[in-house]
Amino acid sequence: MRLDFNDEYKIAKVLYIQKELERLPNAHRAGGSAAVRIYSPEGRVLHTYKLNRAKNIKYGQIADRRVMLNSLRKQILSALNVNPNEYHIQITSLYKIGEKEWEQMKSSSNNRPIDSDYWFDGIHMRSRFELNTATVLKTLGLEFKYEPRLVIGGKEIHPDFVVRLPEFQVCFVIECMGRIGNNSYDHDAVNRLKLLMDGGFIPYRDFLVLGGSEKFIPSEEWISNAIVSIVNAIASEFVFRVSTDVKRLPRAYVQESIEERIAREFK
Repeated sequence: MRLDFNDEYKIAKVLYIQKELERLPNAHRAGGSAAVRIYSPEGRVLHTYKLNRAKNIKYGQIADRRVMLNSLRKQILSALNVNPNEYHIQITSLYKIGEKEWEQMKSSSNNRPIDSDYWFDGIHMRSRFELNTATVLKTLGLEFKYEPRLVIGGKEIHPDFVVRLPEFQVCFVIECMGRIGNNSYDHDAVNRLKLLMDGGFIPYRDFLVLGGSEKFIPSEEWISNAIVSIVNAIASEFVFRVSTDVKRLPRAYVQESIEERIAREFK
């Protein structure tokens, strides 16, 4: 995670990591990484799983995820001058795309043929612009789906990217409009933006437009600055000191069991 995110996002990320570590089984590799031990909160060994059995591989993944999360948490804390535990995340208003919609999306759902040689982590992309954007998102540590299916006002669209911020249980859309100045392209681009806004999507909150042309392809640094800015804006909307009195928007959350979480994330 890049450390030029604002303090609000860093705080939210640390709080999210702490919750993730609490929810995940306390799994650690042992025996030269050939096995994983699950510990109780008191430090007692509950189970030992040998990783030479296919059904136990998920426990190795959990142990590795714990190492990654702890390392990221330490990195972020080193760049913070505040105590994250003095803050909390409070949902004050809904976004157009939440966790439920995210779970229903499938990446690369657009059937329109792709005529390019651009690939990113096994995903065939339409342009260098989109490839640069995917590279930036991965560098920033942000999860995304490429051209998933969205239905707005009964019409189906496939935005270039939908980015998930699990810290806030919200997502936002990124549209890479790389041929601005081409008349037919501009007409289609305006219609896409109009459809989003007619559906209640708010610019620079629910969606971000990155622009380019045949003579200008934004650099990765340019793209990164734009994405960091919208993430920072979203974080500033939801992170408050514990003592702050903020009107809460009622919202129901379903707490998964450890078994359900393992089955969903490591299937």
